[in-house]
Amino acid sequence: MEAEAGWRQRCGSKIIRKPFFGNGVELTGMKRLLFIYNPLAGKGMIRNSLSDILEEFSSGGYEVVVHPTTGSMDAARTVEECGDSFDLIVCGGGDGTLDEVVTGMQTGRFSRPIGYIPSGSTNDYASSLRIPKKMRMAARAVMDGSVFSCDIGRMNDNYFVYVAAFGAFVNVSYDTPQDMKNLLGHLAYLVRGAQSLPSLKNYHMHYESLENSGTDDFMLGMITNSNSVGGFEGITGRDVTLNDGVFEVTLIRMPPMLAVEWPGILGALISGTENKNVITFKTSRLELWFDQPVSWTKDGEYGGDHSHLVIENIPQALPILIPQKEKENLLPLQREGGELNESLKNLSI
Repeated sequence: MEAEAGWRQRCGSKIIRKPFFGNGVELTGMKRLLFIYNPLAGKGMIRNSLSDILEEFSSGGYEVVVHPTTGSMDAARTVEECGDSFDLIVCGGGDGTLDEVVTGMQTGRFSRPIGYIPSGSTNDYASSLRIPKKMRMAARAVMDGSVFSCDIGRMNDNYFVYVAAFGAFVNVSYDTPQDMKNLLGHLAYLVRGAQSLPSLKNYHMHYESLENSGTDDFMLGMITNSNSVGGFEGITGRDVTLNDGVFEVTLIRMPPMLAVEWPGILGALISGTENKNVITFKTSRLELWFDQPVSWTKDGEYGGDHSHLVIENIPQALPILIPQKEKENLLPLQREGGELNESLKNLSI
């Protein structure tokens, strides 16, 4: 009972107590799963799939604690305070919910396997990992899947899973009203992006990395670890590997005649061809300076205003569960050794 009292003191009443049999004997020996989901993500369809999801978790032999998020950063706080008491953490929602769960694990300074039930408007990261779109199948993939260790990013004192960006169109994802996202899905981003065309502006920036440095006026910058951003595949570069210790960097200069040169810029992004206004390279560390604070987005959510940023890759810091057949395709990319990989060898999930 002393251990339970400590649990309740740390986590408060929002997390349910450990279950007991009717005779007061504590239920032991079961693996414990924390399921955090955002009831407002996407079209709120996860509510209709909760029973199916929980049935899959129960069939996997887990004692399940369910926590619907109540606001911004609630998932991060919950994971930081309570996540190390569980064998497995699963999040349901969009990429922003996953971002919070990963942030909570990093700030809590512990590591657990993470499952992901994508139910947001875009789900870029789930697409990169080929996690099933149907929620019951995604839950089953968590139970039957294998841990694949992905890189994440540190952005000054914050963390991101797959993208940090500034400039043209990047505010579309976090500035689009939720009801518009729910009603229109991917089309909401296109509608909002078209509305922002007249307000495009340039940002004077100096950047430095071991691979590339320079100073210029830019309309867009993306630091990514994904095959898809904003629902658009292929614009982050070719040969994208999620566990290679480096990011793909895309910087787009502001051309003097945007209307004339914009089609060529778009073509270069989509096809991967060269364009004088598009700078691309890979790096594990990038430092940036701006003349004034610039708004950033990370994983589709507001990432703060910054005039100076240090962005670093944290190799293989996210142990995420993916379908076994997909891991077989990605496994040759997995680097051997390392404290995290050694600890994952002993996981029985």
